[in-house]
Amino acid sequence: MMKQVFIGSFALCAFAMPAAAQDDGGLAIDGYVGVVSDFRDRGLSLSDKDPAVVASVGAFADSGFYGGVVGAYFDGTVGADTKLEFYGGYQIDKGDYIYDFSVELDTYHGEGSSDLFPEFKASVARDFGLAFVRAGAAYAPDGRWNLPDNDSLYIFTDLEVPVPTMPELTLIGRIGHDFRQDRSNLWDWGIGLSAFINQVEVSLMYENSSLDHSAGDGRLVLGARLYF
Repeated sequence: MMKQVFIGSFALCAFAMPAAAQDDGGLAIDGYVGVVSDFRDRGLSLSDKDPAVVASVGAFADSGFYGGVVGAYFDGTVGADTKLEFYGGYQIDKGDYIYDFSVELDTYHGEGSSDLFPEFKASVARDFGLAFVRAGAAYAPDGRWNLPDNDSLYIFTDLEVPVPTMPELTLIGRIGHDFRQDRSNLWDWGIGLSAFINQVEVSLMYENSSLDHSAGDGRLVLGARLYF
């Protein structure tokens, strides 16, 4: 069963199972460090299409509660060079379905300023054997980095399909739609491949969006991260 919490798209396979975890009295600690050729969020580039360093650490309890932080360092287009995403939530495993409820706080730092954007998420997932599918919604009452102070309701679907006869290789995809207050809505989508080599995950994904801006142009994103 997949224990990784879907905490956003770092242009890597954000919904791949961690390669390693430390288990201590019912508490699993997962983490990774890595690089991406373009740091993107829901199809939009935050790093001005330049590479970024990413890292994450999280704690997952047998009871279903979890929490952690994801970070990235980049030379971006949002007046910041560091993003931190703190998250906490509760996951319910009902056998066929996995329900997930979480709260996230995105923070952006750089050039003497800091911005905070809370977001509330809910999702349901199921492993159909041939494919793992997750669908959900996220509500940001104060907007997000690309449209501050305007409500955002984002609905999404993630897909993971193991390649037959090649268990290390997985086809990954996602599609989302952002309903934005007082602004045009946005679509984003992506498709790619992810492969594990021991504790290293390598991914190649094409991401695009409906935004008529260079930050939303389609792009192939290469990523690699080491799990610990």
